[in-house]
Amino acid sequence: MSRTPKPWFPAALSLMMVGWGANQFVSLLVYYRQEHGFSEVMVTSMLGVYVLGLVPALLLGGRYSDRTGRKHITLFAVALSMAANVAMMGSIFGALPLFAGRLMAGIATGLVMAAATSWVKELSQAPWDLHSVAGSGARRASLLTSAGFWFGPVVGGLLANNAPAPAILPYAVHIALCVPVLFVVARLPETRVAGQASHSSEEARVAHPEARKRFRLVVAPAAVWVFAAGTTGFAVVPAIIPGLGEGRLAYATAAVAITLGCSVLIQPLARRLDTVVSARSLLTGTVVVFVGLSALLAAILVPSPALGLVASAVLGCGNGLLMVGGLLEIQRLAAAHELGKLTGFFYTLAYVGFLAPTAVAVAAQWIDGAWIMLAMMALALVSLAFIGTNSRRFLPHALERVEPLPVEHGREQSTQ
Repeated sequence: MSRTPKPWFPAALSLMMVGWGANQFVSLLVYYRQEHGFSEVMVTSMLGVYVLGLVPALLLGGRYSDRTGRKHITLFAVALSMAANVAMMGSIFGALPLFAGRLMAGIATGLVMAAATSWVKELSQAPWDLHSVAGSGARRASLLTSAGFWFGPVVGGLLANNAPAPAILPYAVHIALCVPVLFVVARLPETRVAGQASHSSEEARVAHPEARKRFRLVVAPAAVWVFAAGTTGFAVVPAIIPGLGEGRLAYATAAVAITLGCSVLIQPLARRLDTVVSARSLLTGTVVVFVGLSALLAAILVPSPALGLVASAVLGCGNGLLMVGGLLEIQRLAAAHELGKLTGFFYTLAYVGFLAPTAVAVAAQWIDGAWIMLAMMALALVSLAFIGTNSRRFLPHALERVEPLPVEHGREQSTQ
């Protein structure tokens, strides 16, 4: 076992650094529009290209890490995130390097979120962590992921606004910070070894059919709002609020900081809301998203930049609640040998919402922003209907156990 006292932390740190690298681009969206002359559709399409790389990486990376291990995939993802930054430094040559960099950033993020999220969960239980409580792995992975999503655009925005070489320096800073992370992560223990045979009841357990139904009818309708809420708060709000003028870049940086800062701060509450007998945390998160969209609609109609930032804060809270609640549901539903795969499925659905700014930018060419918000609110109500109807249904049999298990095995089960 590694001599690192808390091996889960460096693994979670890899999530933070890749998330940082992926999201620092967000704070530069306005810069690329103003200084490089890229259109709104072109810039937001770069968010879509990111998803094109991310989705297959999530689906394949999760399955591959279940079979061969978590560490080597996590290391590759951090290195690829650094390479993506090198590519995006070439924006002075046109849009193509940005598209290439965003594609690589998507692949890196997909791999690390599928593999390292599962790795953090496994390192948050015996024998690597003897003091964790139920849900620690999900909370730790979500918190560090959200922290990376916050630090990246905030630091990138500050550098873009106040430092020289805004098209270069944010990426160079991230590369420099990733180097020591690579060395620390390389020393961590592997939790799944290629070809390793295990005959424990957890390894042998196959997901109950009711668990699959719960994923489709409860987790999936909530998952699509995880990043739809976040990206609406930090990308749609600065683009759709009228009357910002020259202050739009600073406003965009504030929207990012507020959205993702609230996502991080709300996550301890998300853990306390969670329960094994209903989808309370997911219901709460989806209601919060609906309230955030309502606030954004009001900000468009008034119009009010201040109310727009309130909407960003509420949408950020929705993002944090749904991310933690979704991961806790996944880690209860998944067998150990399927954890990476099911985590990949969850994040794939979550990242469908990352296309929200692109969809809004395209629709806004013909449809007023207020009508777009009304349509998003209607979709949120549909999700609420699915989650609410099935909140207490299709619970896997493992959740119904009330008898304590033997100490070592019980500790392992408690972190599911």
